[in-house]
Amino acid sequence: MKKKIAIISMTLLVGGLLYFTSIRNSKAYEYGPPLGCTNSPGDGASCAYAGCHTSYALQSPKPWISSNVPLAGYTPGSTYTFTARAIYMGRQAFGFQISPQNSAGKTLGTLIVTNATTTQTGTYSTTTWIEQTSNGYLATDSMVWSFNWKAPVKGTGNVTFYGCFNCANNDHSSGGDYIYPATLLVKENTTAGVDNISAAASSLNVYPNPAKENITLSYTLNEEANTEINLYSIDGRMISKLASGMVTSGEHIQDLKLPLEIKPGIYLIQLIANGQSTVQRIVAE
Repeated sequence: MKKKIAIISMTLLVGGLLYFTSIRNSKAYEYGPPLGCTNSPGDGASCAYAGCHTSYALQSPKPWISSNVPLAGYTPGSTYTFTARAIYMGRQAFGFQISPQNSAGKTLGTLIVTNATTTQTGTYSTTTWIEQTSNGYLATDSMVWSFNWKAPVKGTGNVTFYGCFNCANNDHSSGGDYIYPATLLVKENTTAGVDNISAAASSLNVYPNPAKENITLSYTLNEEANTEINLYSIDGRMISKLASGMVTSGEHIQDLKLPLEIKPGIYLIQLIANGQSTVQRIVAE
């Protein structure tokens, strides 16, 4: 009787392992890879690991991660758009996983889903990854995904985006698929922030000053720019993002509402345009 129970238990165990493996393998290209497969030092693995996509060795790195972070680097607290692009002529299915990490695997900054149909995030402990969904993997010859990233606090330093891409044959198995690693290094712009007054705008005026609940900004942009307007404390602590978006070149007047929770005192209004910063002081009553 005991022998019979042991055989049944072993059968269930093996069956469960085979089922889990099949789910994991299918998830690797349809529903998003298992967490921790970006080939980063923190993850310690790619999708080309034992029991998954091992028909071919891990391929040579590709420049498949890009962003609109300026060459000067990211401004702490600002949000940028990233693009993940996989290309393989003749393939019909693609997957990816990306995470901005330090060497210990901790996520730097915040990953933001901008298209929930094709991308999703997963988090474990201090690490977050972004990857494709079950509706975001089928394409012919290439696939493109996009997402946003909010830069970390000042002093974080350079950030590396680690990623792996799966160029699959869509045969509903883990065999015959090519895995490509990719990385993108983005620098911190150490001259950006409230302590840097540069050429973001040829003029920036804030009124009324002193202000109570509302302020008006007038400024002139030399060219069309992706802009942000931020409120900082006098000691350089970011309090609130007041506005963001693409703004055309020329003269602009913009009305903004100050956060209700700010107390009377001196504050800094920062205008960022294409990575450059202009600052004006205001007094809140």
